[in-house]
Amino acid sequence: MDNKSAANKSEPPSHHDAEAIQPSLRRVSSEDTERPPSAQQLDRDRGEQADASDSDGLEDDENDPADKIADFDWDDLHERYHQAVDKCHGQETELMQEWETLMTFFRTWAQSGHQHETDRTYSRLRTRMTYVQHSEANLEKTRNHYISVVRAFESALNLLRANGLSG
Repeated sequence: MDNKSAANKSEPPSHHDAEAIQPSLRRVSSEDTERPPSAQQLDRDRGEQADASDSDGLEDDENDPADKIADFDWDDLHERYHQAVDKCHGQETELMQEWETLMTFFRTWAQSGHQHETDRTYSRLRTRMTYVQHSEANLEKTRNHYISVVRAFESALNLLRANGLSG
C-alpha cells in the first residue's frame, strides 16, 4: 500500500465525485407536499378557533366595566344538576340489576357444585361403610371359626384324657 492511496481514503470524496455517485437530493418544503385530509381539517379547525378568539377579544374591548353583568340562570343549573344526578342514578340502578343477575347466576352455580360434591362425598362414605362392614363380617366369621377350632381341640383333648391316653 502506498501513502497516496491511504491519504485518499482518509479524505472525504470531492464534491464532483459525490454527485456522480448519488443523485442530487434537495429538501422538499412542506408547501410542495399535499397534507392528508385529517391534517387539513385540523388546520381549518384551528383557524376557526383563532377567528372566534379574535372576536371574543373584540367583545371584551366593547364591554364597559360599568355595565351590569347578566344574571346567571341558577334554576337552569339546578335543573341540569338534577338531570345529571338522575342519569347517574339510572346507570347505577342498571348496574345493580346486572350485579344481582350475575350474583343469582353465581349462587346457582355454587349451590349446584356444592350439591354435586355433597352427593359424591355421601356416595364415597357409603362405599367405605360397605367395605368396612364387609371386613367386619369376615373378621367375625374368622373369629367364630377359630373359636370352633379351639373348642374342637379342647373336646378332642378332653376325650383323650377321659380314655386315659394322656398322661
